[in-house]
Amino acid sequence: MRQGKIKNVILVAMVLVCIYLSSKVWLKLPNFLERNIDGEENDSHNEVIAGDLWNVVRPTKNIIKYNEDYTITYSDELHLWGKTVQVINDAFNSFDSSSVNESAAFPSQYLKFDFSTNIPVEIFTGHMKIDNRHINDKINCIKNVIIDLEDASSIYIYNGVNTIKIKDDNIDAHEIAEMVKQIDFSTETEFAFDQKIGEETIQVPVPQEKTALSPIFVQSELDVFDTESIDKIAKNYFKNNYDYVRKSVEVNGNLVYMYRTKKIFKINSDGLLDLYDTTGELENSSDVYKSLVTAVNFTNEFLGFPEDGYLSNVESIEHDGNYGYRYTFSYKVLERPIMFSKVRENSALKIDVIGDSVISYKRFIRKIDKSQIKKMSTIQILPAIDVIAKNLGDDSEIVNSGDNVLPELKPLSKDIIKEISSIYLGYYDLSRILKEQALRVVWVIEAGDKTYIFNAKSGLLIEEW
Repeated sequence: MRQGKIKNVILVAMVLVCIYLSSKVWLKLPNFLERNIDGEENDSHNEVIAGDLWNVVRPTKNIIKYNEDYTITYSDELHLWGKTVQVINDAFNSFDSSSVNESAAFPSQYLKFDFSTNIPVEIFTGHMKIDNRHINDKINCIKNVIIDLEDASSIYIYNGVNTIKIKDDNIDAHEIAEMVKQIDFSTETEFAFDQKIGEETIQVPVPQEKTALSPIFVQSELDVFDTESIDKIAKNYFKNNYDYVRKSVEVNGNLVYMYRTKKIFKINSDGLLDLYDTTGELENSSDVYKSLVTAVNFTNEFLGFPEDGYLSNVESIEHDGNYGYRYTFSYKVLERPIMFSKVRENSALKIDVIGDSVISYKRFIRKIDKSQIKKMSTIQILPAIDVIAKNLGDDSEIVNSGDNVLPELKPLSKDIIKEISSIYLGYYDLSRILKEQALRVVWVIEAGDKTYIFNAKSGLLIEEW
């Protein structure tokens, strides 16, 4: 009897074990449910990573006009942009009940945030989780955000065509206004108003800077000759497929890693990283915000964003019948924007997103070469007004140089003087040439739909866009 009971206990235990093991097989969730769960986890993960989106979607400069003081800053030491984002959020949340009008008038005392491109408003409403079709239709894009320093209950948004004024009791920019009023303008860059060249008046304030640090010696972020570091980056990119990657070195020194010809990792001898990936199932991208989050998350997880990097352009793209977005990012050095040659199609960071896949990623970042800091010095530069005057003429003039007669380019005309909308100092990245590792200080003149880049030391035109 006792042996029979023991056998029954063992039999029951075996049955229970079998039931448990079977449940692991037969009660497994269907694939489509598993994908949904993974998707929810990914969405949550994306939100965490993209939480610093306003560090990337941010203005390139801040323009301040208060009483008799006027200046433009390229840094944000007071974190005014973060506080302004909250004001925008409040304005959008109460948009339907607010007074919303197109405004030709402009506040006399203001803080204006200037983006380098028109930012789709869906990026703002998407990250703020505001679903309001009226906002998207009325504003569409954001080029400038203007805080009225005298009226804390209103905010202005310029969409590239019209200025929209939003006024509501839920809007409170009082803290921002008080912070701006406390700025010591004597330590900021001075500007001159109503400057004339001949009989023509420049319509924007002209910066009075006469010195700048130049040249800025830099080095490429990635060194193709540091194979150990490059291999680590490649392994991080290909992950579990790295064992199946074919590695080769081209005649010009470029390193190429390839997986099934559909996923390519390439780094040029000058430090340009070029990734290409079509291994995923591509679908159309219809949400510019979600696509941007994909681009931001990819960069954060892969190599991280460049210091002082910002979104500088958004455009629609098409790849094999699928539509998506291309995001271009730039960055600043010493609080000055980097100007890349359009002739060579350079950019700091360019990311193509189709659906939820990054299919192309190009990165070319330069960092200050600390070993050559002692070689950098503050130099005298030509004032902006002198550079404009020096380049004013009828296309070209004949200049005698010894026995040679040479044409001297004069790209600016009197009509262009009236169209000047912005004048500022920047640094120009001459080219992706290993031997040329220096940034040149330049005056940037924006007039109409053109941009002129002048050497700030000689005043000569470098490039015209």
